[in-house]
Amino acid sequence: AAAAVGSDAPSSSLQPANLAAVRAEGAQTRQALLSRCRDVLQKYTAQYKAQEVTPKVLLTVADKIVAALADSSVSPDAATLNLLMNAYVTCGKAEDAIRTFEASTGVSADGSSRPTDTVIESKTKPDYRIMPNLSALNLYTATNLLRAHSSRRDGFAARRVLAAMEGREDVVVNGIRAASWPRGGESVGDEDAAAAAAAAGKSDNWVTDTRCYNIVLAAASKMKSSSGLKIASDIFDSMVDPKMSKEEWAASAAGRPFRDAVTYNSMIAAYGRAGRIQDAMDMFRALKSCGLEPDKFTYTSLIKAKVESGDVDDAKSILDSMESKGVEADVFAYNSVIKGLCDKYRWYEAKELVTEMEWNGVRPDSYTYGMLMNGLIKAGKPGPALTLFETACADPRTINIAQNVQIYTTAVTAASMMGDHARALGLVSRMVGSGVKPNLKTFTSLMGGCLSSGKTSYALDIFGKISEPDGYALELGIRAFCDSGDFASATSLLTEQRDGRREMSGKQIMSSYDYTISSALKQRNYQVARDALTELINSGYIPSKKTFRAIIDALSLVPKRGQMRPQLTDDNRGEAEGAFDFMIFVLDSMEQRKLPVVGAFYAAVLFEGSRAGGLRKKVASLIAESKLSAAGGKRIDVSEAIECADEERCVGWEDILTNYQTLEGQGIALPLVRVKSDERSIRAVLTAEQKVSYGRRRRRRAAV
Repeated sequence: AAAAVGSDAPSSSLQPANLAAVRAEGAQTRQALLSRCRDVLQKYTAQYKAQEVTPKVLLTVADKIVAALADSSVSPDAATLNLLMNAYVTCGKAEDAIRTFEASTGVSADGSSRPTDTVIESKTKPDYRIMPNLSALNLYTATNLLRAHSSRRDGFAARRVLAAMEGREDVVVNGIRAASWPRGGESVGDEDAAAAAAAAGKSDNWVTDTRCYNIVLAAASKMKSSSGLKIASDIFDSMVDPKMSKEEWAASAAGRPFRDAVTYNSMIAAYGRAGRIQDAMDMFRALKSCGLEPDKFTYTSLIKAKVESGDVDDAKSILDSMESKGVEADVFAYNSVIKGLCDKYRWYEAKELVTEMEWNGVRPDSYTYGMLMNGLIKAGKPGPALTLFETACADPRTINIAQNVQIYTTAVTAASMMGDHARALGLVSRMVGSGVKPNLKTFTSLMGGCLSSGKTSYALDIFGKISEPDGYALELGIRAFCDSGDFASATSLLTEQRDGRREMSGKQIMSSYDYTISSALKQRNYQVARDALTELINSGYIPSKKTFRAIIDALSLVPKRGQMRPQLTDDNRGEAEGAFDFMIFVLDSMEQRKLPVVGAFYAAVLFEGSRAGGLRKKVASLIAESKLSAAGGKRIDVSEAIECADEERCVGWEDILTNYQTLEGQGIALPLVRVKSDERSIRAVLTAEQKVSYGRRRRRRAAV
């Protein structure tokens, strides 16, 4: 076509007759390309269903077809788009299905009227892309869009899409109004096709059916929220009772689909996830009263509801009753009960149920073994978990099940819990040799094992191999850097997370700061600990009880039960003084933010000052005089110390320690010490205050 209208062609070639020929030739080329794409997709989809190719192969085929359409600037028809979206959804790539839908139709995939800017461009030809066309919008492509939203557990978008399919602009979901999509199937945007359909006497509209409603029900159910349950209930109520006759339906409910067994199953699952077990049972009885027969999916939904409520015995009874009802239980029903038993630490019964399912001809899958192994790990039994794994690997019937990244990762976790990093490394080597690619969780489990075994260098090597670490991997990486003494790298990672990159959660960042401070103090690197605490506070985080406990433990301020702290000598005096100096720095840092310290830390400051003696004991005595229990804590011997006023010279505890002789006798107001004590620390606080008391009466205004 480009050659036909090129710059070298004579002007007569642009006459209407020639343009029509070019268009016809272009249409034939487009149809040939789309036909070839459909043939390839149908072939590989069939092979995938027959388990002849892997999901990865089908996804590769779909991606290449999308690229070919973009390279040709072609608008996919509804049949081709339907096959593409089905391939993506089936292989768990719902986002790609949604993206392809928007690029092909030009319609917003969330069911709203907002314009979409999704474009799939050619990677090899500038300005070439998939051309959007409303003719690709029909019942089948819209249904696959519903499936994609259900896969993503997005009940809001699914509900809006259903409303858009029905032309219901009056529906508002989560504050967003639904659009009204044209319901013209293949002829939308194509006047010739519309005219041909009208001439043939064909209806040009498509009608939402029970399947569409059931998909929205499933999407809302998966949300596991009150808003999701509300959507599910509304959809269920809008559907027609199966007992209604066709005459009644035509008279009063035309256009609304009938409920079927899948509808009731979805509602049972929704109520089960919401913990409304009685409603789930009522829905089960309603299904039977409508003349519908419960199937294995019904019973499995009911079993899951019972397990969610913690009633494992009832769930097991329902599983046992399936055989008497003539319904064959599948691996999902068994796995649901096994999960419930594992959650209740009933390992022996869970193992017996696995034997029973094998006896009944139901083969355990990787999820079955994964639950058993994870259950043992949660119970603190990594050894039996590894034994179960090795048993599965040695049995020809289950060896293929064990060749799974999740199962291998669980085994690596078990070895790591045992502190056996050599075995953990060996398991990773075995999985790679079996063609199983380790994932991020595998590497983090291995890192945890190496750190527990003190093999810091191995942990750092593994961390270096993770291209896109998540928050937990970064947390372990910071631990590894701290343990190796590389505090610069550890603090660099923390600073990156604080300043914008947020793979780590707030809890993980806080925990990492605590670990950095603790590790630096254990190595008596007080400057690193000071910098980390300053950055922690300046970043808006508030040191917690764990932070203070980490400092106390790292400085060995509390001896182990039955032991005494060593006497102060010339050899360890510098260590004691350094610990006290760091702790008064903490007091100053907390007071800058008007934050209290916990009672245990306050007591530790006084004890260490008393132990150091001399000037530091005098400072500790002043700290006790200046102490004020924070509101909310138990008040202990509250002094009448006054905070520094604007006109006064305010000093910190470090200033007092450094310049004591200069400040003595000048009447300088002492820094305020805020203490929040509880019942557990009150005794230690009182004892510590007695240790540093010089017997002088408290003054109304504590001053140097």
